[in-house]
Amino acid sequence: MTLELHVLSSPKQTIQELARLWSRIAPEVDCFHLRYKHLSADELYRAAKVLLAAGIPARSLIVNSSLAVAEALGLQGVHLPEQRAFPHAKPSGIRVGRSVHSLAAAQRAEQEGVDYLMVGHIFPSASKPGLPPLGVDRLREWTRRIQIPVIAIGGIGVHNVDRIKRAGCQGIAVISAVADHEQPEHVVKELKRRWQDAY
Repeated sequence: MTLELHVLSSPKQTIQELARLWSRIAPEVDCFHLRYKHLSADELYRAAKVLLAAGIPARSLIVNSSLAVAEALGLQGVHLPEQRAFPHAKPSGIRVGRSVHSLAAAQRAEQEGVDYLMVGHIFPSASKPGLPPLGVDRLREWTRRIQIPVIAIGGIGVHNVDRIKRAGCQGIAVISAVADHEQPEHVVKELKRRWQDAY
């Protein structure tokens, strides 16, 4: 099974920093998530335009929360927080994902018709200080009970990506593993290699 690799923006990164970093790794990444919760839809639109101008393919770009921005720019999709309502009429060609933090929420999202789930955090993560991680055993239980693709997030790197694959996930999402590394190209290639080698 081929790894579906998602890279999320860090709140510490400016749009210009994102554009420089993401353009270096674009050939190896399936989905880039533009996630700045404080931005308005207009600001999100302008930020996405900067990334597209830097060479990030529209088919690889996902924006958080704003379906209107995804539609206007012909992006791959929109990613919804756990409590955000699912669109009443899902637009053709737009992929819709949702973050979930419980099995019940995952099952509800699946019934609503989302295309994939982002589940986490799996391992201890700097972005979730003090919160206990879900862990691989519970992740495995969820993937057995959910039919749509599950993307794991939280504390994932080259040292543990094999455990995510063995838990039944279709992919991973990373932030600091790429954003904080001096050689992000090496990281994304190594993530894919170790995923492929895991059994």
